[in-house]
Amino acid sequence: MSEPLDAESLAVRAELLDLGNRWKQRAAQLDELDDDDDSDDLDPSLSEAHERRNQLTRRYRQWLPEIPLTRDPHSGDALHWPLDPVDLDGWFWNYEAPVRRLPARFPRLWLTLTGAMRIAQPVTYTPFLCKPGPGAPYVVPRILEAPDVRAVISEVRVGRHTGWAIAYFGPRPGVRLENEWGTQEYYVYDDDGEWKGWSQNTPWPADWDFDLEPWLSSGRLLWIAPGDSTLTLRQGPASCPYLGIEGPHELAYIVEGTLEYH
Repeated sequence: MSEPLDAESLAVRAELLDLGNRWKQRAAQLDELDDDDDSDDLDPSLSEAHERRNQLTRRYRQWLPEIPLTRDPHSGDALHWPLDPVDLDGWFWNYEAPVRRLPARFPRLWLTLTGAMRIAQPVTYTPFLCKPGPGAPYVVPRILEAPDVRAVISEVRVGRHTGWAIAYFGPRPGVRLENEWGTQEYYVYDDDGEWKGWSQNTPWPADWDFDLEPWLSSGRLLWIAPGDSTLTLRQGPASCPYLGIEGPHELAYIVEGTLEYH
């Protein structure tokens, strides 16, 4: 749903990741040496490695382009999300230590963002654990069954991979939410949209429903057509491109070019 990044932006990303990964590896090596050495000789080098890595991390966070992602069915507000659309080797997709930037403003009834992804072959090499979701779009009934809660599904291209973002909007449902797409936690907001902290949920495929038709028919699930940068909300199962998508219903685990589903 976004314009392709230009060559300069892609080059900046590539340089940030390359240098950042090198400095992270260097810091890890120095950490090991530091554990075996009681002297302070390594401290300046170790501090430099961590600082260089941190600088590159901050630059990457600011680099993230804002992608037209979804729209709040209650208010009509559009939501653009800072996201790495190039590939899964970007630190945005690091499950254990994601490098992300929150949108400047959330709709007042924002709840959470989940997602799924069809992984293209060959599997992207990631030097970290990546969990981009199951292989087909789904909803979380315990959230979507709550009064006045609505979900919106949209397509997100991440390089060669096809992602599906499922955003939830509505009053606080009184049940635990789902972790933010690709991470191990979710942010908690009050009814005025003010950030209050974060919480965690253990992802469990048995909690998910991949049969989208009843949710579309009920009006609880809405959709945005693939490639629609206007984020026009559509209702009902007729012509919905997200019905019947086949793929693993387990969670994808990607690390160092290997892909497994659990």
